[in-house]
Amino acid sequence: MSKTVLITGASTGMGEALTFEYAARGWNVAATMRDPARANPAFAGLDNVLVTRLDVTVAASIEQAVRETVERFGALDAVVNAAGYGQLGAVEEVSPAQVRDQFETNVVGIVQVVQAVLPHLRERGSGHILNVGSMGGHVSLPTMAVYCASKSAVQNLTEGMAKELGPLGIRVTLVEPAGFDTNFGTSSRLPARSVPDYADSYAMMAEFDKQAVRGNLARSMAAVADITGIEEPPVHLAVATAGLEMVRGHFAELLDEYARWESVTAATD
Repeated sequence: MSKTVLITGASTGMGEALTFEYAARGWNVAATMRDPARANPAFAGLDNVLVTRLDVTVAASIEQAVRETVERFGALDAVVNAAGYGQLGAVEEVSPAQVRDQFETNVVGIVQVVQAVLPHLRERGSGHILNVGSMGGHVSLPTMAVYCASKSAVQNLTEGMAKELGPLGIRVTLVEPAGFDTNFGTSSRLPARSVPDYADSYAMMAEFDKQAVRGNLARSMAAVADITGIEEPPVHLAVATAGLEMVRGHFAELLDEYARWESVTAATD
């Protein structure tokens, strides 16, 4: 019998690409999004794809989408939390309301989806939850600190969930991209106000973005689909080598800094 996956944020980017990858592998797919009218028209030609509404900030829409998925396909085997957006701006420029909205979607949204699907997975004693994080969860960047903070929260949330749910037979994976040619940049939200003192930070990020090596979206999402539902999937899956190298460099700098200040640390014991 075909397995079933529910994907949030399936109207664009990673969620859209994953819909095609899972469908090509014979999975039943619930491709969910805030506005089903924005679904890729090609979804309509796939018999094993259900397009339905799901807003990760509205609990009732999540519960309805899960019900529709189970009624249509009979079960639920995997969930991919791909919904989210980027908040741009230096910390001084981003309003408290924008910070709350960022965490409400990128972090609380995952919690709400997971809480809605866990009763189905627990009953089956199996399943796979994949949360889309970011290498920015390890390496915070200027003018993107709020977004990176939300992805750091997703990282810690996922690692804790993996330990909680492993004994129940439910696997959890953090998918960590570092940048693809998607609409992430154009769909990111601008800060509430502009402070001219951060012009250099924006210029640095523009140069970083210009020189960044983009990951291959199709190959990356194929890899994610291939590890979904296997017996022992990774808890952390980096997609795009450039991001992995960036994080390795950051970890090396972090360990070096700890070592240089270890005498102070030891004095606090």
